[in-house]
Amino acid sequence: MPDIGVHRKGEVNLPGLLEKLRGGLGEYVGAIGCFVGVVRGLSKTGGRVKSLRYEGAGDALKKLGEIAGDAEGEPNISRVMIHHIVDELRPGEDAIYVLVAGHSREDVFEALPKIMDRVKKEVPIWKKEVTERGEYWIHELPER
Repeated sequence: MPDIGVHRKGEVNLPGLLEKLRGGLGEYVGAIGCFVGVVRGLSKTGGRVKSLRYEGAGDALKKLGEIAGDAEGEPNISRVMIHHIVDELRPGEDAIYVLVAGHSREDVFEALPKIMDRVKKEVPIWKKEVTERGEYWIHELPER
């Protein structure tokens, strides 16, 4: 069963998730990979980022569960964890953790970007960027 969550800042951290994931993996698992999304200090428009405000809809957890469940259904993937922070975050702070345990590094390395692509496209979590030039919702920016 996938391990997912939407949290406030400080409620979850990478070492705690990794320790939880490692418990009871069994002898089939030969690799654990993780992706940590971090708030960057420069915006896509070139301004300095003061903060990002993540907000999510009620069905964000359901969608994270679907994505993690689908990934766990892939051959050679044993466990998936997806935990997103929904709060006001400063540059350098962690925004999302994705951990994958699988048979080999190839399996894990293949799964991580697929999971993140789906999270970005499908999960109703939005971010407002606050910069020295103003603030705006990221989805309102024109594509470059």
